[in-house]
Amino acid sequence: GEAGGESRREAGQAREAVAIFDGSPLGKIEVFGPQAGDVVDFNSYQTISTLKPGRVRYGFMLTEGGVIYDDGVVARLADDHYVVSCSSGHVAGVILRLEEWRQDRFDPRLSAVHNLTPHWATLTACGPRSKRLVAALSLGVDLDDAVLPHMAIAVGSFEGVPARVARVSFTGDRSYEISVPAAKAPALWAAMNEAGRALDAVLMGSEALLLLRAEKGYIIAGKDTDGTTMPHDLGLTGPRDKRKGEYAGKRSLFTDNAQRTDRQHFVGLTVADGGGALPTGAHGVDNRDGRRRSIGFVTSSYDSPVLGRPIALGLIERGLERMGEEIEFVHLG
Repeated sequence: GEAGGESRREAGQAREAVAIFDGSPLGKIEVFGPQAGDVVDFNSYQTISTLKPGRVRYGFMLTEGGVIYDDGVVARLADDHYVVSCSSGHVAGVILRLEEWRQDRFDPRLSAVHNLTPHWATLTACGPRSKRLVAALSLGVDLDDAVLPHMAIAVGSFEGVPARVARVSFTGDRSYEISVPAAKAPALWAAMNEAGRALDAVLMGSEALLLLRAEKGYIIAGKDTDGTTMPHDLGLTGPRDKRKGEYAGKRSLFTDNAQRTDRQHFVGLTVADGGGALPTGAHGVDNRDGRRRSIGFVTSSYDSPVLGRPIALGLIERGLERMGEEIEFVHLG
């Protein structure tokens, strides 16, 4: 597995108690104005503008070729104000896409795209005790689950500046992302650590986070997808089948190539008979007629401390139709 002993300890703590980690590099791109909803809808595979203010939706951004470019959440703060989150490495690219379509496809006077990624620091508390930790910060946000459910966002304050509290999770456990102006990050970090002391909190690095999300089966775009992966390869067909309006990449989801029956699908893999962790990059093979043929590969692999066994994610030919099937893997001979 890719995770060392320290990150395994952090991951275990995050599942049992509470972990604190820094999510600041993730994109925070604001889109506002009367046509903001149209711009974010065109940018996304999922419809975003049906969100109520104060709610958040997960979705994909596709290339014009229909391939998954990135994933992330979009929050609707007000009728005419959205925040598009994206992977750290895709911030510049997502700004360019939004800006191109805002100008090319819509009335540029009716929306604006503004990158506030460096302006907001985002510190996250995740795990079963995360609500208690956030409550101790006195942010002026009602944390009752009926008021702030999973996939909701509220605005409070921290030391006199705005604090956005979003209930979104990359670990599969209860999580709160707290965003404050970057100058207040050290003070918020100190306050979270102080509140976490009584709750057996652990500081968590990205390696442990990657392990936790793999246990949940969450993708990392560009790691668990490649330059050919489309949303239906992950089993997410709703927008392709039902969505009426145009969106980036739509036409490419209906080409002959997109509708091939032998496409590689995103699946979870578990090792049979107490074997060790699968090597990342190992190829699944089909041995028919004595000839070895690759049917896909392992994209992520870890020894799961929570499950007590190796887990992996992969892209495997017709994988969604083959649940429960045993396949063979080969790595470097």
